[in-house]
Amino acid sequence: MRQWKGRQVILHHGNNGHTQKVRGTIEKWDDMHKCVILGPKMLSIPFKNITYITMLPPGRERKSRHPAKLNSIGYVMSVPLQFDNAILFQSAVTVWKEDQLIAFNAKLTSHTDYDVVLDDGQILSKEGHQFVVRSLRGEL
Repeated sequence: MRQWKGRQVILHHGNNGHTQKVRGTIEKWDDMHKCVILGPKMLSIPFKNITYITMLPPGRERKSRHPAKLNSIGYVMSVPLQFDNAILFQSAVTVWKEDQLIAFNAKLTSHTDYDVVLDDGQILSKEGHQFVVRSLRGEL
């Protein structure tokens, strides 16, 4: 049954005469745990509860994922939480000092109340610089 792996399907499952159908992609066929992992929500469905599997009809497949790319609109960071999120999500940050570009698409590694450390080791003051972040749009 491994031929179903990676396919977009409608999976009918249930027990005691009650069946449900779930639509998704078979991510894993797990013989050890005797279940199927169905994405994108990573549902685990035991083999014994599967009544049958059908391929999604043509034209009903999930649209291909849009590759992640930087949003064309950025915003100026001013709140500590914004700096925390830029570090956590490895967002692209452009740094300006007045009208001079200091860093383009840099990543932040840490920050304090007064300074920011970029991935190349530069330490810049929050007061003297403007940090513009752009988020990723799409799916990785």
